[in-house]
Amino acid sequence: MSQETAANVNLATPPSESADNCRKRTLSRSEPKSIIEIHISNEINSSANSCKRPNLETGPQTDMEQQQEQQNNVIELSIDEQQRDTDNRTSCQIFLQHLPCFKLQQLTTLTPIPKCRECRRRHAPSSAAAAAGGANSSSSSNSNNNDIYCRFYEFRRLQYNAAGELSVAGFPNPYQEPTSVDYAIWQPDAKTMPTAGFMDIQVCRYILLHAGDQFCYLWRQEAEALKLHENPDGTIAWKKAVQGIREICDVCDTTLFNYHWTCRKCGFGVCIDCFKDRKEGLQKKRRLETQRGHDEYHWLLCTDDEQQQHTLPELMLTQIIAGDALNVLGRLLHEVRTLWQVPQVCGCLLSKQQVKDEQLTQLIQDMIKESQLKQQTSASSLATAQKVQQQQRLEQLHAKKLEFARQNGIDYVPGRVWTKETLGKDPITTAFDNFKHINFLRKGLAGLRRFLPPRAMTLAHSTQLAPGVPHEWLCDGKLLRLTDPMHPDNRVLYQEVWKCGQPVMISEVARSLNLELWHPQAFCRDFGDKPNDLINCLNGNLVPNQPMRHFWEGFQCMHKRLLDMNGKPMLLKLKDWPPGDDFAEILPTRFADLMRGLPMPEYTLRTGNLNIASCLPKMFVPPDLGPKMYNAYGSALHPDKGTTNLHLDISDAVNIMVYVGIPTDEDSKPQLAATQRAIALGGCDYITRARCQSPDVLPGALWHIFPARDADKIRDLLNRVTLEKGFRLEPDHDPIHDQNWYLDDKLRARLFKEYGVEGYPIVQCLGDAVFIPAGAPHQVQNLHNCIKVAEDFVSPENITHCYHLTHEFRRLSHSHTNHEDKLQIKNIIYHAIKDCCTILTRALDERIDLEMAKAQAGL
Repeated sequence: MSQETAANVNLATPPSESADNCRKRTLSRSEPKSIIEIHISNEINSSANSCKRPNLETGPQTDMEQQQEQQNNVIELSIDEQQRDTDNRTSCQIFLQHLPCFKLQQLTTLTPIPKCRECRRRHAPSSAAAAAGGANSSSSSNSNNNDIYCRFYEFRRLQYNAAGELSVAGFPNPYQEPTSVDYAIWQPDAKTMPTAGFMDIQVCRYILLHAGDQFCYLWRQEAEALKLHENPDGTIAWKKAVQGIREICDVCDTTLFNYHWTCRKCGFGVCIDCFKDRKEGLQKKRRLETQRGHDEYHWLLCTDDEQQQHTLPELMLTQIIAGDALNVLGRLLHEVRTLWQVPQVCGCLLSKQQVKDEQLTQLIQDMIKESQLKQQTSASSLATAQKVQQQQRLEQLHAKKLEFARQNGIDYVPGRVWTKETLGKDPITTAFDNFKHINFLRKGLAGLRRFLPPRAMTLAHSTQLAPGVPHEWLCDGKLLRLTDPMHPDNRVLYQEVWKCGQPVMISEVARSLNLELWHPQAFCRDFGDKPNDLINCLNGNLVPNQPMRHFWEGFQCMHKRLLDMNGKPMLLKLKDWPPGDDFAEILPTRFADLMRGLPMPEYTLRTGNLNIASCLPKMFVPPDLGPKMYNAYGSALHPDKGTTNLHLDISDAVNIMVYVGIPTDEDSKPQLAATQRAIALGGCDYITRARCQSPDVLPGALWHIFPARDADKIRDLLNRVTLEKGFRLEPDHDPIHDQNWYLDDKLRARLFKEYGVEGYPIVQCLGDAVFIPAGAPHQVQNLHNCIKVAEDFVSPENITHCYHLTHEFRRLSHSHTNHEDKLQIKNIIYHAIKDCCTILTRALDERIDLEMAKAQAGL
């Protein structure tokens, strides 16, 4: 029995609630009785997989109903809660609300204080521990499956008077209330260690190079919020970040980063963008989606004032970041980038400052040059003992050369092959030498979106850049294929093309995996009796609640496949499996095997130093970055049917092929011939076609990945085709995000002819890992039966695309599956910048102390 089976994982029943990630799972299903195909509509919401505050909105209640509800919802306070309330009554001092509103109502029989919208809509009692709604328990689940999180917890100030009457005493001040612990979350601190793993000087400079300008824009956007504020009293409240809670906008479901507006009475919250749209008249009225409890703009009505609309002047400006930490970090960022010679193109005044201390400049240059050599392999987990020993000899040699260069005024830079144009230059400072070729698109949406031009390379050039790295070039020199997944110098070539938004393929990853764990028979044995939804890729219909053995047995045997209404075998895909929040919990053995074999671990591991999602502090709800499995039958015999339709993702991803198979109970020649035809129709180059005809290689899936810069052109074509077919364009929907299209050879030819857009046709075979940049539209057609597993990550090179996609998603329909912001990219950017500035500042301080100690010793 496998570890997964032995762990008593039951996918048919909902797991218990987790106080750490506050996710509600509703996977309970009844036993299947028959095979029914249901048409999948894009209006179906996907299950929430992050700790979002639900809007439990119903109509207004009568006094009798409210009294009856209060009687039903009486919950005894714990001993600690009773003691704390007694102390507050006795002292009559102002205190921060430490209980949810529905518990506070039980403590006073005089004038009740306003309840937040979540506590007001609480329909059934929960356990006292789960209902506390604070740092120790961020959600509760009652018999009606309603999550309750009090919006005023740790936010509203209260006070008892001498008569024991409880009243609201305002809200915390962001400059007076935060403690040193609160500041440590947001501001570089001399004692607090960075959240991310090992990050050396070069890694920090690389992250600041790619993410620094986006942070500067974010900083300026926050400053503009002060100009939008309409409340005449000018109050700015502070909403403390609470463990395990992700605050979201009640209008667009985007994560609230810092400044937002809050209703004092019910806790309704709205982000900067929605507030600005409403103020400037840019927000559309949603006539088709108007719901009970919402106004015509889809803003929630106030629950404390007879369902009145929220008006802009009545909302209170609120910030989440403690004190002036945002401004402190913004100024520190520009200072650090200037000191450490990181190019700045944000255009603000701070970016134009210069360092006038020549000794300090020389000291930093020495530190940069030393870090360049050390970065190559000495800190890499991939380095062998022989490589580390060789590195130590190189460092000794480098120290002598550096001393000689310093004495003779020579600009010496170690560790790279240089041309005449780049001799003596730091690779970070030369990274944006081609900025003059950058295209600026979508001005005004969220700042200037920069696209580096695509990079085409020859083998002669790339071998000079990274000698000894096995690789080849596909797609006319624009698709890099690395053939040794564990080579320690793969990153040199990977970054050359990845920063230009181009996909990458790494082969032979299967050598690091235990493929027996990923075989269909293993999944059928371990999870065959568990029910799950299936999708018939031929018509897009849902086949609900089927034992998974019906799916897995069809991998090996055509005669065991489920039949549709016409008696034909279905072309099935396993939908969203494994379900739930974390692959590691349900498939621990396979998760450990995957983590050992992930290529480019500095990017793809959860703790990778170039996966900047790792910088998010532990108290925040982590984004759901996978892994996720994609299991489906081959569809080469249906060239116009995709296994996964055209879509794009908000984060980067790596997708690994762990199994490719053909059913053994029928003649495979038609399937193999159809596969070769699909590869030829797909537009693959000669090298790819020759590889796929090798008897040792079984092609698994055909990918088409398009550059992120061309997403709008693809949208335009698909909208035109929709109108040509006589359909109307739905408001607040998007032809890429809706995932209704698979671009066959005719549509791809038209896209190239009319728009000049050409994608990357990639054939993924067993053991191939495909890296997909954030924002790049892509589609997949399984040529044979495939099991793929994908892991998402957030690379510094594509941080701008993640930021823009967050804005795109918030403009989608509220019923759209991609509407909710689950990445919280602003928080990730902020804390990545904070960690990098902290590390570089400490490194400089330690070096200065060391040099001063040497100087004093010499005296």
